Amino acid sequence: MASICFGYYGTSPKVEVESITSSIVSKTEALVLPFDLICIAGYVGSDFPMTLPLAPGDLDSVSLTVEESVHFPLEGAASDQQWFGLTSAGSGYIRLGLDQRLFMVTMFHELHCLRVLNFAYGGSDAANEEHITHCLGYLRQMALCAADTTLEPDDFTTRDFEVDRMGSMHTCRDWSTVYGVMQDGYDGWMNAGGE
Repeated sequence: MASICFGYYGTSPKVEVESITSSIVSKTEALVLPFDLICIAGYVGSDFPMTLPLAPGDLDSVSLTVEESVHFPLEGAASDQQWFGLTSAGSGYIRLGLDQRLFMVTMFHELHCLRVLNFAYGGSDAANEEHITHCLGYLRQMALCAADTTLEPDDFTTRDFEVDRMGSMHTCRDWSTVYGVMQDGYDGWMNAGGE
């Protein structure tokens, strides 16, 4: 990872140092240094983390019982307001690194694609054939990537969703944490004069 590192005198005698040469990262063993070292990631080219940088343990597991809902109707103003409420600060984008490089977070790309399908159902011009095709393919791949193996009893195609509104319990990652990180990132960007 391309980084800029700063040394300062402090109390921590051991630091793991990353030495950077073009796109090669080599790690040395913990060295005893007379100063602390702080590095800020650059995220240049293909050098960026695979996931949103979170501290270990920040993304807890939560339970979600799938259920039928009166929310998110197929069309209309109520639908628009509820779908808009799912977006994050920054509309699913976050800026990271020294150059404030722009990234889309997958969870919000998935929600965007669901919204495109919602637009398509309503006949909106916001959903053209190319965008719909992209979103169907993207959501297919994300479902395969998640490989949720939760068992759902019985044949869901024969269920009366008006009466039997509850489904299986799923273990998920806490999406509210992701919204918080997105808000913090957006606030940081705006406070730094971003547009």
